[in-house]
Amino acid sequence: MGFDLPPEYVELGRFVGSLLDRVVREIRPGVKLLEVAESIESEIREAGYEPAFPVNLSINEVAAHYTPPPGDDAVVPEGALLKVDVGARLGGLIVDAARTVDLSGSYGSLVEAARAALEAAGRAMAPGVPVKAVSRAIYNEIRSRGLQPIVNLAGHKISEYKLHAGVDVPNVPQRLSLYKFRVGDVFAVEPFVTTPDGSGFVVEARPGYIFSYAKNVRTSDVAERRVMAAARDTFKRLPFCERWLIPITGMRVEYAIRRLVKKRGLREYPPLVESRGAPVAQWEDTYVVTESGALPLTRGG
Repeated sequence: MGFDLPPEYVELGRFVGSLLDRVVREIRPGVKLLEVAESIESEIREAGYEPAFPVNLSINEVAAHYTPPPGDDAVVPEGALLKVDVGARLGGLIVDAARTVDLSGSYGSLVEAARAALEAAGRAMAPGVPVKAVSRAIYNEIRSRGLQPIVNLAGHKISEYKLHAGVDVPNVPQRLSLYKFRVGDVFAVEPFVTTPDGSGFVVEARPGYIFSYAKNVRTSDVAERRVMAAARDTFKRLPFCERWLIPITGMRVEYAIRRLVKKRGLREYPPLVESRGAPVAQWEDTYVVTESGALPLTRGG
């Protein structure tokens, strides 16, 4: 049976790929992370899309999940290994992509390993192929270069309004990864690579600045109710950040967000840090599985 890929999905992916290509060419030490994130998110909206999650700007040993909070003065450091992870959506259609910028000139092997591992994964993906075969392709490419994959990070299936749709693509093969790819599946595949001195594991480093709707909770607090409504209805239960709430509420609402996390109404996504402090590189694209293999959506045109 054939599969018709919506042309607007192709356009969305191409837009994100082109945006990322330009961002990584232009990024320079000293620029504020907040300016970078807000500039990318603004461009997404100006193009007629919505961010699928807050822009992640993760430096050196931080592998993922750092987005600048309101008023953040942090800048891109000299010699940084910067991961730029961007998601955009058109309605429920979602793409997710990431690139790593080596501003030191010292981590080219890490960046190239992540990129090559992603290419190997793309070549392995096809209808009927089990997830563990793609994980094996990622793992073998990274290990062949004397480097380490991050064991507890993985790519993920994407479906309508769901960034993580229940099937993972680990960076190492796992016996229980029994799912087989099907025509029409959409997956974000994202190898993470670290040095031989690293542990190959990431750990959470609170506080987090990214959140998503978990469940409805009863509250009489006006700010909490507005945050919950936005998380559910405006952001469609996808990840969001406090920066996005300020235009809606007209004020800082971090206190309300933190209370809702404690009440388990919201999920918190803390930054993920290599447990030995080793640098981490990432390369990610969104693929759609076709009859003949896998088509990368998030490559610049």
